[in-house]
Formats: sequence, C-alpha cells, structure tokens
Amino acid sequence: MDIDFLREFMELSETCSYQDASERLYITNSTLSKHIQKMEAELGVPLFERSTRKVTLTEVGKILKEKCEKILPLYDEALMQMNMEATEATNTLTIAFTSPMYWYGVLDTILAFKDAHPQINLRLSELSDPPQKSAFTDNQAEFIFANSINGASKDIGYHPFRRDELLLITSMNSPLSQKSSIALHELAEEPLLLPNRAYLQDLFFNECAKEGFTPRVKLYAQDAPTALRLVESGYASAVFPRACCGEDAHIHMVGLSPVISFETYMLYMKNKPFSSVGKLFYDYVVSKSESNTI
Repeated sequence: MDIDFLREFMELSETCSYQDASERLYITNSTLSKHIQKMEAELGVPLFERSTRKVTLTEVGKILKEKCEKILPLYDEALMQMNMEATEATNTLTIAFTSPMYWYGVLDTILAFKDAHPQINLRLSELSDPPQKSAFTDNQAEFIFANSINGASKDIGYHPFRRDELLLITSMNSPLSQKSSIALHELAEEPLLLPNRAYLQDLFFNECAKEGFTPRVKLYAQDAPTALRLVESGYASAVFPRACCGEDAHIHMVGLSPVISFETYMLYMKNKPFSSVGKLFYDYVVSKSESNTI
C-alpha cells in the first residue's frame, strides 16, 4: 500500500472532513477521495462511514489508524537514518527553499557558507510553498527555508531566519506618496495589488478584518517586478513585503499602522541528529540570523 495514502488516511481520520484534510494535504477533495477508495478496494472493507456532513472511522478504520500511529513514525525514522548515512558518506549538505525566499538573502547565506567550507558538497532544490514533511524524509533536504510554518507537522522544528513587514507601495504621483505612514483602515476603498502568496494574503486580510473592512484587490501578482511596474504606472497601489521592493526611485514605500510583520524560517526535523555538515550549517545560520531584520 502506498505510504502517502496512509498519511492521507491519517489526516482524514483526525479531521473527519474531506475539505479540511485536503486543505492540510494541499490536494483536491476528489484526489483524496480517490486515494481513500483505492485503499478500501485493496483492503476489501470500508474505512470510513460517510454522511453529508462528516466522515467517521469504521471499526476496521480504527484498527488501521492505531497501527499507522506506530508504522508511520518508524518509516520516517528509518528513511531519516538511511538518508543521514548517505549524507555523511558523501559529505553533502542538502537544502531546499520555497521560491520567494531569494528576497531574504537565503542564497547569499548558503553560498557564503559554501565559500567558508569548500570541501562540502552542496545540493539545492526549490519547493512549492508551503513545504511538506516528505521533503525531509525522501532525502530532498536536511534544511528547508520557507516563509510560513502554517500547517507544519509537529515533527518539524524551526529557527527564525529573517523578519519582514508589509508596506503600502504607491506611485510617486499618488497622493498617498506624501505619507510616511498610513492607518490600515484608510485603505478600505483603495484598489490594491497583493502577492499571490496565501500566507501573506491571510496575514493582510486578517488585519483588515480587525479594522472592519475587506480590502479591494484588483490583482494577485505572481511576482514583485510585475506588481511594482503596475504601481509605477498608476494602475493601483500594492501591499508587498519590504524585502521585495528594493530601491526604486519611481515608487514610494509607506509604513502601515498597525505594523504587519512576519518571520521567515529555517526548518528541520525535530529530535533527529544533524549530519556533521548539517550541524555546521545550523550553527552558521543561527549566528548570522540574530540580527537579520529587513
């Protein structure tokens, strides 16, 4: 039986909701449903009793859940130990990062570490956001740099890497460019561009909800250069992280009140020993990240 199907089964057994489980797993409801049906067909018995509102475990499902609670940690531990041995043998440091992390000096930090330790082999990969636990267990990475720890497994530890904040970005011709700070509620009627990143959208929408309004979003921009070019043209103002704005004479950055700040993180597996090169890298990042505020 596919080990990923067992993970999906466990998520569904804990949430008792296809919608909640699929959101946590970052797959569609239909995909999750098909996988559960395949498991039931393979076993020849139903694992869940379904109603219009929720699902509950059958007696067979309860037995499988009890066994999975033991099987999955053992499987992950075995993979981790084998990966650790392979990493030690090759003196290789495996690091992954989600695509927006170049804003925060992640590559500069990694390459500076490599320069300081030229004997170490470096293997990098880019992941979707947010990253999944499988990236650790399938030998993709010993460390992952990501913008969010929402939905992270309880087995995943983290160290803050860099702090940033959301700013209002306006064209130099906008009346808002005369301000050095703006109260969030003043943006209630302002058409805005937002990053196409769920964690930043959630962060901003939650703060706007506290102020009693829903922001008027004209576009969710995939990348910062697109948003900044549209801002410069006067199409709309934008709310983006400070780190992605750089120095541009054609735009103006306005602080928000209250300040909307967030952390970026270095993730790793808890309670698992680092490889020798991993321990070197961890200590290096911790020493460099203490004052890493944009």
